[in-house]
Amino acid sequence: MEKYYYRNLEGRILEEAIKNKEYKILNILKEDRRSKVYLIEVSGKKYVYKIPVEKNTRKWQRVLSIFRGGESKREFKSLDRVLKNGFNGPEPLLYWEKRKWLMVTDSYIISRFIKGCPGEKKDVKIIGKVLADIHGKGFLHGDSQLPNFMIDGKKIYLIDAKLMRNVYGGFGRAYEFIYLEESYHDILDIYDKESFYYKIAKMLNTYLHKYGDFRKKIKSIFRGKDK
Repeated sequence: MEKYYYRNLEGRILEEAIKNKEYKILNILKEDRRSKVYLIEVSGKKYVYKIPVEKNTRKWQRVLSIFRGGESKREFKSLDRVLKNGFNGPEPLLYWEKRKWLMVTDSYIISRFIKGCPGEKKDVKIIGKVLADIHGKGFLHGDSQLPNFMIDGKKIYLIDAKLMRNVYGGFGRAYEFIYLEESYHDILDIYDKESFYYKIAKMLNTYLHKYGDFRKKIKSIFRGKDK
């Protein structure tokens, strides 16, 4: 069973273009085991065409998709939520899902292409302000790394933002600034590091890093034994 969802005629045109392979790949933005992301052109307009390969194929993700939909559907809704709450982001135009036994086995999403460059160190203060604005409206970005803020002049676009409701309060806000700082690879002085929330969030962050390193070591040991 296949399902297309689009908001307007432009999305309908894109559906036909993808189905009939009537599009031109201008650039491969990403192509690995996790996802394939292409800059494509249809009727002289540029779009981003994304296939979440890993989440389309992993068994557990397929089971979860019975209840919450596939990755492309969720990303479409997240992008839509970004725009509806007054932030800048790529406009979602179309998503497609293929289901078997109620599970999503394949999907893709197409959004409007936006110009700009990934956030860099020189942009961190204005990015920090946007992140604080997100928190001020009761949301979390969901993946607050520097590259997930696209810069185009004075405009900041949210890329790969889940924009989820913040049910963690001050802990959630502190953790997102810690995550931003890690992607900055330097010390940030744009948020409160004396608060109780920061200290607990930092402890959790340190624990997660150590746990991740421990898992990698265990996996490497077992892989070594297999050889």
